[in-house]
Amino acid sequence: MARDASTASAVTMIELLRRARGLKTLPRAGWAKRRVREVESVADHTFRVALCAMLTSSTEAARAMGVDSTRAVKMALVHDLAECVVGDITPCDGVSDDDKHAMEKRAMDDLVKDLGSVGLEVLELWEEYEAGTSATAKLVKDCDKLEMVLQAQEYESEGNAGERGTLEEFFESTRGRYRTTIGTEMSEEIEKGRPGRE
Repeated sequence: MARDASTASAVTMIELLRRARGLKTLPRAGWAKRRVREVESVADHTFRVALCAMLTSSTEAARAMGVDSTRAVKMALVHDLAECVVGDITPCDGVSDDDKHAMEKRAMDDLVKDLGSVGLEVLELWEEYEAGTSATAKLVKDCDKLEMVLQAQEYESEGNAGERGTLEEFFESTRGRYRTTIGTEMSEEIEKGRPGRE
């Protein structure tokens, strides 16, 4: 029986899932470089970005922007998928944004090459996220930042802020960069919860 080339087979889907397993054991590099203990994995981060996308995309403000809730959750799930191939590249690694994007694009092309139409969907979602121009991508990018600062706030509250005792640089890197009202509101609430700021 001939297989339809537009669909993924069980074998090709399992292969992607096996490769994505690397995200479960890949530490978030920014925390590791700051010597935070018991660093979350990229998969941990991705889960909470997807949950944030689900919650925030259901708000009246997101609906008014034209955010597609289902697309937001799917986009959040694949936004860091390339990292199972290239690793978690941070701004302090000295890799330009263009080079990082090119490396991740090659990884994504390879990851989805045998997945037919679902592979094309994964790639389109990732490319839309990277472009960051659609209402849905703007919201998911805000969720990515929100998850990072929420994790930073939690590490600080646990006394796990690395050698410096603060993770201020993570908050500083996001201030004024949210592109949705809900992103701005949530970031302000997260900052209020930092130790000594209640």
